[in-house]
Amino acid sequence: MTSATAASDSPATASDDLPPGGPTIQQRRRSMLASAVGNGLEWFDWNIAVVFSGALSSALFDPADPTSALLSLFAVLGVGFLFRPLGGILSGWLADRWGRRTVMVATMLTMSAASLGIALLPTFEQAGVLASVLLLIARLAQGLAHGAESTAGYAYIAEIAPRRRRGLWSSTLAMGVLVGSILASAMGFGLNTALGVDAVAEWAWRIPFAFGAVLAIVALVLRVAMIESDVLRTAQAEGEVGAEASSPATAADRGDAVRSGVKVFFFVALISIAFYTWLTSASSLATAQHGMEPSAAFASSLVAQLVCVAVMPFAGILSDRIGRRPVALIFTGGFALLTAPLTLLISSEAWTLLVAQTVALVLVACGNGIYSALLSEQFRTRHRARGIGIANSLSVAIFGGTALYVNLWLSSIGASWLFIVYVSLVAVAASIAVLRMRETKGVDLTA
Repeated sequence: MTSATAASDSPATASDDLPPGGPTIQQRRRSMLASAVGNGLEWFDWNIAVVFSGALSSALFDPADPTSALLSLFAVLGVGFLFRPLGGILSGWLADRWGRRTVMVATMLTMSAASLGIALLPTFEQAGVLASVLLLIARLAQGLAHGAESTAGYAYIAEIAPRRRRGLWSSTLAMGVLVGSILASAMGFGLNTALGVDAVAEWAWRIPFAFGAVLAIVALVLRVAMIESDVLRTAQAEGEVGAEASSPATAADRGDAVRSGVKVFFFVALISIAFYTWLTSASSLATAQHGMEPSAAFASSLVAQLVCVAVMPFAGILSDRIGRRPVALIFTGGFALLTAPLTLLISSEAWTLLVAQTVALVLVACGNGIYSALLSEQFRTRHRARGIGIANSLSVAIFGGTALYVNLWLSSIGASWLFIVYVSLVAVAASIAVLRMRETKGVDLTA
């Protein structure tokens, strides 16, 4: 931020750290909780389609050709993934114009409706190809909502947080992401264990979608009661943003936003690759590429993910003490140096995955734990949601959306070492981007 000034490091309570006349610390905490819970549930709803992919493919596509059915399902899921950037970019414009809270309520309503719709879908035997088409429509809605949620949520949580605790408060969103993902995996494991694979394939695959829809309605009620960002309200009152904006951005403002967007793009690139490689796919890759026993791989991965959740708030706290850049460099520099040894450590032994994934996810926690704070502090209020929406959404789609495919393809041609080089180079680029960022710990987001 061009004119933002850092807050004093002197001890202060959370209430002392708030602008006068705005929402109370209690109102802000309730809004933070509603934001984090809703974000976690959106990730739960997003991931259960992948967790129950086998059952969905047999129920909603032609079961006569299981391989074709599964590929068709992944194509549908992939189209939903491609709609996430569109949701993020659209959300950025709407959130800057009409408000963060409005967008976040709308995304939760959309996600809950889409999940309920999937739970009530007719099977392929009942409706033929219509079942597949309806799933595609629901997944497109989820993709739009998921992308929109991230953009508005990142800006919102940073703007309502006390300045000296912005890193800690922002870590709650990252924790919600991981908890939602873990809950989806746990429900898949639990239902398959308790009811059996056949029952899940026949009817029980509907349970997690209905469960997610019900929980999303609860989160929706919480979100309706959220406060609007007072940072945004101040900018609206000054004519900088909103439908009645009277103070257009200057060329210098736009140039600063573009430069910030480029730096955010490269930082998010590494976050995306690390997330989809080490968090969502590590156990599957260990099983497929190294012959690790599936249950041992799942257990090792679960432990590593729980460690990651536990570390995230400490990463946020550390960034509130020593700054965003040092913590971000632990993440980017760590992956630049450790991608090769961590990847090469994994074998068919479960302990190798446990060690490698735990170390990798501790690094991921350093990046994700400060994610919302770091991204939000790079942009002025008039550009914040749009800047995050464009840079974050495009980077996630380009790097996160292709990470697993690139990894598997290089492995299939006997060049898995190239993926190590690829990740290491992205980590170097992300480190350079972080070094080019201003230190923004405790900056005034209204400046």
